[in-house]
Amino acid sequence: MPQIAQSFRQLPISLIVNLAIGLILAAVLWNAVPTPVLLTWSGLLIAVTGARFLSLRAFRNATPRSESDLVFWTKYFLAGACAAGAVWGLSGILLFHPSSFPHQVVLAFVLGGMVAGAVPLLSPVSHAYWCFAIPVVAPISIQMMWVGDRIHLVMGLMMVIFGLAMLATSAQVHRLFRDAEKLRRELYSSIEVEQALEYLVRLDSLTGIPNRRLFEEELSKEWARAKRDHAPLSLIMADIDHFKEYNDHYGHPAGDLCLVDVAQAMHHALSRPGDVVARIGGEEFAFLLPETDLSGAISVAEQIRERILALNLPHEASPVASHVTLSFGVSSSELACVSLPAELIRTSDIALYEAKRCGRNQIVAAQKTSSVLVA
Repeated sequence: MPQIAQSFRQLPISLIVNLAIGLILAAVLWNAVPTPVLLTWSGLLIAVTGARFLSLRAFRNATPRSESDLVFWTKYFLAGACAAGAVWGLSGILLFHPSSFPHQVVLAFVLGGMVAGAVPLLSPVSHAYWCFAIPVVAPISIQMMWVGDRIHLVMGLMMVIFGLAMLATSAQVHRLFRDAEKLRRELYSSIEVEQALEYLVRLDSLTGIPNRRLFEEELSKEWARAKRDHAPLSLIMADIDHFKEYNDHYGHPAGDLCLVDVAQAMHHALSRPGDVVARIGGEEFAFLLPETDLSGAISVAEQIRERILALNLPHEASPVASHVTLSFGVSSSELACVSLPAELIRTSDIALYEAKRCGRNQIVAAQKTSSVLVA
């Protein structure tokens, strides 16, 4: 797709130059070539140029993306190149003055310039340059050699050599474009792989939710944004109650499954794109809630607690309940005692400890001082 898109992007200037040179050539040959012939050829040039302008407009409106689109527009571009080559090739027959050598030289010079100038435009697309250049070079070369004298034979041979040289140059340019596109794809692929790896190292391998590394990065970013926008930032610390006893009773494989179920339930409980839940320890989780005050964070914690209870995961070894429960500690940047990210974490940890001390399976929020309040 980049090759055909690149060629279509260059097409407007090429078409304008094409038409301008054609009209100048017609003006130069106006009295040397029969007027009907000259007008016929000029009309063909204008018609083909107009059709290629329409194809360019259609390409821009279509914004092709799929492989089938690529094939279709490549054929369209090739057809335009072949038509242009045929028209300029006809000039080597129709506009060739049989007795005026200066007019012949002008015509050969113009056709040689068209062949050379088409290299950067047509070379990126396979076969496009061949389709244009061969019909242009062949007629004028044959015409020159058909005259038969030495100078015309030499000029005809020079046109053939020049055409072959341009074909070889076009092939090299095409390889350069192809290699550049291959390199671009490899680079893009390596960037995608690197981004995927960067993303994976920020995910907890067991639960699939963000890990401590991503949590710390998001905390730093959201803290700076909250201070800049004068908006609250809240943090919830959560811990699965008596998880050691769960592992001892059911075994570590079952404990891993429990962590996955709990983590996924937490993840789906968050409704806003900016909210983050991360596993920051064995059975410890943290929720980062931008633009959320303390009361809003308490409500979110309650929703999460209820969602975990709805899982109804059995926990016969827990003295709190017969199913898995969580304790929550909530803090917010709006509190007077919180002026740094580390203090936001510390006050949430204190609140979580208080929730455990008070019997677990509950939410405790930090107050405006360093003390806590059972929510």
